[in-house]
Amino acid sequence: MSTLIRVDEVPAAERLDFVTDMTAATWVPMECRALYKTDYQGEFRASGLGAMQVVVMDIMPITVRRTPDLISQVDPDLLKMVLVRGGNSCVVDQGDRQAHLEAGEFAVYDTRRPYEVVCGVDGEQPTQMMTFMFPPSMMPLPRSRLSELAALRFPATAGLGDLTSQFLLQLARNVDLYSPAEAARLSAAALEVLATRLARALDVEGWGTPESRRHALLTTVQAFIHQHLGDPALTPAAVAAAHHISLRSLHQLFHDEGLTVAGWIRRRRLEGCRRDLADPALASRPVAAIASRWGFTSAADFSRVFRAVHGLPPSEYRRFARDVNVSAR
Repeated sequence: MSTLIRVDEVPAAERLDFVTDMTAATWVPMECRALYKTDYQGEFRASGLGAMQVVVMDIMPITVRRTPDLISQVDPDLLKMVLVRGGNSCVVDQGDRQAHLEAGEFAVYDTRRPYEVVCGVDGEQPTQMMTFMFPPSMMPLPRSRLSELAALRFPATAGLGDLTSQFLLQLARNVDLYSPAEAARLSAAALEVLATRLARALDVEGWGTPESRRHALLTTVQAFIHQHLGDPALTPAAVAAAHHISLRSLHQLFHDEGLTVAGWIRRRRLEGCRRDLADPALASRPVAAIASRWGFTSAADFSRVFRAVHGLPPSEYRRFARDVNVSAR
């Protein structure tokens, strides 16, 4: 399900500050500067697509900058792709390259490095665009070469270029219609299509080797698990079915990393519970409610497993974390 954000619902004098806060929450912290009007206008529709974050927007001209200072404060290590849907053009600047993008064209850039994106360089009309954001580990290409793609213009030429743009456009337009399992599969397909286009630009041979595909699948599966940890029905069989692979293949995928599927799910759930128990803002939430939030259906089983891992029952761990927080003040 997508979230619609309309800037015109905020008082005109507060809109640019609102956009700055919204971009930090939606993508990463950035400086924002409207190019023309003070009563800034814009509409953003943010959605999750498997492990990818998708934002479709219709915005008035604006410049956003990711500075070294902002990077030092928050560095989630993500790749972003911006695709112009229509209206004014867009310029992406990173490193020593600028990509001037028209409708149907896209560029990729790295949130760990400074960049500037100017949306709407041709006048005061809105720009229709969309972004995809995802961890670079999900891209089955050599990380050492991804910097070569920064701010490189990918035109919507016939063949692979047009296929990539149209596939991603259609994917984002219908994002609310997909089930979680469909979203996970389509996310993997989107990354496969994008990787094919990027590999051509890099002239990379063998990017689709079994090892790279296995790594991409593992990352996609683990992202799917992260998104569904609160679902008690999240089992290895359910994960395998969601990705259209056999249960045996799923177990082998994790076995190759020295892991088990059930064990990895349990550890991620326990880590979520541990963070909640240590969070002062959740001090009034019952332990059983925290356990349920992370997919544990039995309070007794949760207490037993938590104690086996952390050495304390959940309630005692919460008191311990509270005392540590108090003494640190």
